[in-house]
Amino acid sequence: MLEQIGNWLEDIYLTLQPEKTRIVAPHEQFTFLGYQFKAGEVIAPVRKVPSSQQKSSKVAATVTSKPPRACSLVKSVPTPTKSNPQYYWREFMTTLYVTDQGAYVKVRHQQFQVYCKYELRCQVPVNRVSHIVLFGCCHLSHGAVSLALRRRIPVMFLSNQGRYFGRLQTEGMAEVEYLAKQVQHSLNWEFSFRQAKSIVGAKLHNCRILLRRLNRRRKLDEVIKAIEDLAHWMEKVPTAESIEVLLGYEGQGAHVYFQGLGALIQEPFVFEKRTRRPPTDPINSMLSLGYTLVHQNLYSLVQAVGLHPHFGNLHVPRKNHPALISDLLEEFRAPIVDSLVVYLANSQIFKPEDFTPPDARGGVYLHPDALKKFLKHWQERLQTQVTHPHTGYKVSYHRCLELQVWEYIACLMEQQEVYRPMLSKM
Repeated sequence: MLEQIGNWLEDIYLTLQPEKTRIVAPHEQFTFLGYQFKAGEVIAPVRKVPSSQQKSSKVAATVTSKPPRACSLVKSVPTPTKSNPQYYWREFMTTLYVTDQGAYVKVRHQQFQVYCKYELRCQVPVNRVSHIVLFGCCHLSHGAVSLALRRRIPVMFLSNQGRYFGRLQTEGMAEVEYLAKQVQHSLNWEFSFRQAKSIVGAKLHNCRILLRRLNRRRKLDEVIKAIEDLAHWMEKVPTAESIEVLLGYEGQGAHVYFQGLGALIQEPFVFEKRTRRPPTDPINSMLSLGYTLVHQNLYSLVQAVGLHPHFGNLHVPRKNHPALISDLLEEFRAPIVDSLVVYLANSQIFKPEDFTPPDARGGVYLHPDALKKFLKHWQERLQTQVTHPHTGYKVSYHRCLELQVWEYIACLMEQQEVYRPMLSKM
């Protein structure tokens, strides 16, 4: 029985501690969280009475109380099944985006409240907020900052155009065991090379699948050529002899991919090539913002589980560059960000007037109202349900990000030889 339970827990990346776990018969006596369970009765733990109270009056040494809810013997908990992932995971957390310039975030009655021009714009229960993202000139009260730090809610600061500035976050739950393995494997070229191959192969695969999906009805020759070229670069990945060569294949594949993606963008938008810092057209503007948001979600997840974000495999380590985040981001670019941007453009949800004219550096960005609209669709995309290939559960894209972080940990701790990316299906 314990072995079976251990197998169930492994499916959701949890482990059983044998030294703390045993099976008892209904009539046997046992203790849990200090409470004694005997013959159907629950006996509360003995609590010591302060000496001051002993002198003033005679107080009973034991205090009766209700048993903890987790120990209830009245109602049994149904056995979890793969068809009910909600039993394991909460899907109701949300990101609080603040875009109104001059907005002020405060805390009252365990709610984050957003005020702008002395008017309450929105309020969200604290226990529903996973991240806070501030665009431009927005402010947090001392109480909001303190509560975010205590609850380990990351606060991201972006420009009103979506450029990332920095983040406010408590120190991660550092796992020394993970860090030791990361340092060890960073000196192991073969380990890094295996994972780099998997990462590049997954990115090219997911790019190719997206082009095939988008071109299923249109049958554009330019897109068909890009799909064939991507297949060519994918075939070269297993025989690459160095990480530098892999990066070359990845770069060539990205070039032909964006050419194919540009052919699929319909008027009035035009997308010729990928540009960033600054993005020079509306499509690049949305792509850059989407990549930034995925990057910051992954960063928070990596820190939350105790990994160091700067020890990667594919991307070259350099000062202040979270290489691991860049590695994990690659497989999610096409299925999450690129597909959303094509949908928003071709469905005419966004129009050219939703974007600013080019600034002095040639940068094009979303207008404030259009930014709010993009974030609404972005949050809906993160909550889109898909089947995670390695667990078999139907979960949101945001949960997939977390599950892939645990996939990397399994690889890091040598539970599996190669990192298993999330590959899209046709």
